[in-house]
Amino acid sequence: MNKYIKGCLVIIGVFITLVAIMIGWFLWSSDHRKKQAEIDAVEFSKECDTVKLITERPEIQFAKFKKNEINILKFQILRQGKFIQDTLIKNGFKKRTSYDEYKSINIPYKTFLKTDTIVVTTQNKLHYYISGYHHYAYLHYGMTGYVGSNDCRFSDNPTINNEVFLRPVLFRENGWINPEVSKHIRKISVSDSIEYYSFAKKSKIKIKDADRILKEKRKDQVFRSTTTDGIEVGPKNSYYIFGEETESGTLPDDLVPRNLKHYVVKINCETGEYKRYENYPFDN
Repeated sequence: MNKYIKGCLVIIGVFITLVAIMIGWFLWSSDHRKKQAEIDAVEFSKECDTVKLITERPEIQFAKFKKNEINILKFQILRQGKFIQDTLIKNGFKKRTSYDEYKSINIPYKTFLKTDTIVVTTQNKLHYYISGYHHYAYLHYGMTGYVGSNDCRFSDNPTINNEVFLRPVLFRENGWINPEVSKHIRKISVSDSIEYYSFAKKSKIKIKDADRILKEKRKDQVFRSTTTDGIEVGPKNSYYIFGEETESGTLPDDLVPRNLKHYVVKINCETGEYKRYENYPFDN
């Protein structure tokens, strides 16, 4: 009986040891593949980004514009400080579906340099400088993680007027009236949480102070939505930027919007001065 028990214990011990070895190997292998993926993502992306030409005809979208402000669009390529290939597009937007939130159009150049800046001017004279198009390595993963292969893909999250966007959307309030002045203004996005909170921490007016000021100034107005749009850093002053939508006579839970209006609110990061704009950036 003792020999039987000892034999069972030996078998169980061997089994547990094998399981432990397998788990250890799996954990080591997973960690190794993860580290290798981080290294390869950088190295392969460098290889992918050696492509000098953009041939994908990237799509851009327009948000919060009136129809007569974007019926005619002017496209230009800014290359080495000079504008080339002026192109006017009239009513060139793609047919919208019920799922489309914004109007979309493709950049009208079959090819341009990766280092070029695409400049879009709307009918109401707002300017958008679009740059930073590039290619990156898309790593392949299987059931057990990274498998060591990749393919090159196009990145369509460009820099628009000194701000990196996750989607190529041209918002009306982000347009430049005078590019020579506006190009010296930097925008810190909320999505860049480290820089956003770091800058706010150094400011006299903290994030909670800005939120309090925003709520106090609302009074009895009815709002459907409020967004935190980042921090605008200028040569002299910096501001917290908020977006608001209000509808006169419409409650937040109404299904059909009435008299929809967009506002931009700026709160000075040092003084707390509050300004609310109905036709931003024209009334800035």
